Amino acid sequence: MVARHGSLTKAAAALGISQPALSSGIGSLERDVGFRIFNRKTSPVTFTPEGALYFDYLKRVKTLSEDLGTRIAALRADSEKHAVIGGPVAYTESVVTDAIVKLRALHPDYSFTVRSAPLGELTDMASKGEINCFISTTCELPCGFEVRRVMKERIFLCVPADRKVNEKLGEALDYSVLDGENFILLEEGQPLRAQTDAFLAAYGITPRCSVTVNQVSAALAFALKGEGICLASEEALRGSADLAPVCIYSLPDTVSGRDIFVAYDSELFMPEAGRELVSLLENYQNK
Repeated sequence: MVARHGSLTKAAAALGISQPALSSGIGSLERDVGFRIFNRKTSPVTFTPEGALYFDYLKRVKTLSEDLGTRIAALRADSEKHAVIGGPVAYTESVVTDAIVKLRALHPDYSFTVRSAPLGELTDMASKGEINCFISTTCELPCGFEVRRVMKERIFLCVPADRKVNEKLGEALDYSVLDGENFILLEEGQPLRAQTDAFLAAYGITPRCSVTVNQVSAALAFALKGEGICLASEEALRGSADLAPVCIYSLPDTVSGRDIFVAYDSELFMPEAGRELVSLLENYQNK
C-alpha cells in the first residue's frame, strides 16, 4: 500500500490503521531484515535500492505460493480418487477384494493399491502414511488410530484328512483327543494365537508344535500338506483353492467368532476413495 500510494498517511488510511501504527510496523520490519525499505525523505515515498529488491522477491514468493496452492489442489484432486489398503493375506484375498470390486462398480474412476503384511507391519505403514487404511484382527491399536468393526468371523479347526484322530473327532467332537498331536501354531502376539491357546487350554490339549508361522494362511498351507493341525479363519479357508486334504470342524462359540476391523490413522490425510472404502467395509457383513 505504501508503494502504491507513495505516502504512509494514505497507505494507513487504505489499510484502516493509524499512520503511527503503520510507521512502527515498517520500522520493526526494517530492523528484522537489516536495511531500510523506504526512503521517507522523498515525496512521494520511494523504495531504497534494497527495499526495491526485497519487494521484488516478495512478489515472486507470492506468485510461487499461489502456484504451490494450485499444484497441491491438483495433486489432491488426483489423489482423492486413489487409496492404498492393507491387510493380512487372508483378508486382502477376500474381504478387501470383495469391497473394492463393489466400490469400483459404483465409482469406476477410483483406483486402489493393495498390500498384504502382518498386523504389526500394517500398523507401522499406516502411521507413516504408506497405506490409508488396513484390515485389523484386533481393536487394540496405538493411540490415534480409528477402528471400525467390519464383521464377526468364525474360526475353524483344520485337521489333515489322513490323521486317525479324525475318526474320534467324527464320533463325538471330543477335542481332548487332540492331546499330543502336531499343531501349526502362530507366533506369540498374533490375535488368532490367543484364541488357539484358549482352545488348547479349554480341552486340556498339550500340542506338539511342528511349525510356527506368522500368518494364518501359512498355517493353513502347512495343514494342507499334512504337517499338522491348525486353527484357520473363515476368510483363510475361502482363499484356499482346494480344502480336500483337511477335515474342517466348527469350533464352539467360546473360542470362535472374533471381530474383524478396518483401521486408519485419524491424524493423516484420507482420500475420498479411502473414506468410501471404509464406509463400505463398515457395512460389509450386511451386504
